[in-house]
Amino acid sequence: MIVRFTSLGDVVKATGLPRQIRARYPQAHLTMITAEAYLPLIADNPHLDRAIGFERKQGFAGLRRLARELRAEGVDLVVDIHKSPRSRLLARWLGAPGVEYSKRTLARWLLIRFGIDTYRRPRRKEQDFAAALAPYGIEDDGRGPEILLDRLRNDPALRERFGAELERIDGWRRMGLPVIGVAPVAAWELKRWPIGAFRAFAEGFVRKTGGGVAVFGGPEDREAGALAEGLGAHAISLVGRTTLLESAYFASLTDLTLANDTGMSHLTEAVGRDAIVLFGPTTEHLGYFPARPGSIVIQRDLPCRPCTRMGEGRCTHPLPKACLVGIAPAHVLGIVLARLAARQSDGTEPA
Repeated sequence: MIVRFTSLGDVVKATGLPRQIRARYPQAHLTMITAEAYLPLIADNPHLDRAIGFERKQGFAGLRRLARELRAEGVDLVVDIHKSPRSRLLARWLGAPGVEYSKRTLARWLLIRFGIDTYRRPRRKEQDFAAALAPYGIEDDGRGPEILLDRLRNDPALRERFGAELERIDGWRRMGLPVIGVAPVAAWELKRWPIGAFRAFAEGFVRKTGGGVAVFGGPEDREAGALAEGLGAHAISLVGRTTLLESAYFASLTDLTLANDTGMSHLTEAVGRDAIVLFGPTTEHLGYFPARPGSIVIQRDLPCRPCTRMGEGRCTHPLPKACLVGIAPAHVLGIVLARLAARQSDGTEPA
């Protein structure tokens, strides 16, 4: 039983672990538990026998009930890749042997607080998850996360809801124009590239290529919505309109997606598309660098990085958010155009 309740990036990073376990233990019965909101991301994982969503509002009483039900069915091993009070309680109540992954908390604290790097080598989260099961012969296969979209892709309701948007993407494709995703959002302000920079980049992309832009964001991301509106016929706005799985589906229709260091970059990779990721206050040590060889990280080498674990806190640099403000839209545009040209030359076009 694999346990990872939150957050979005971690859950997506964990989607490859069932595949790795299945490769070593093909006859095992694999269950994965996550938060109800993230259940659609694992529901169709072909390597799982069962996917369970847990509503946090059920509280510890609900967690105890779930543990009793699962214990009655029998659990041989609990893989706790969350290490939260909830996940530890669940493992304890299940009464089964368990393994936990290493968060490397001390190394992270020393690096963020004092700039002392004790990491022997940075590892992505999915590598950390697999390392917890090394005593059982599990190895990271290097293929990264995976989210299957077959059921959604064949759902007539998707075409009914987003027919106009899908037709515009098809139209850009028929004209041989590139289509990129843009996700100018992040839960924490410190991790957001300025919206003006995203706008300048998107306008430059349209001017240089004539292509299309799919803009992602949540209901509260008004600036993302305004960005899409400003691009007119060259953009489709998905801001506040898509579920997580639908966002992943539209990311799968792009050539690549430009995003902050957030869950959208991981969703993009999990559906087989490259991500161009803007890293500011966080670094590779914290585990969220892209997994795909074709994905690209854009960052500035400043001595104050990393200054935060997830984006919390405040910037102490004399120039606020210098790590992100100092990344020029023209520089990002040049990288994206070069990446698109390379894709075209080697024939790796979206399916």
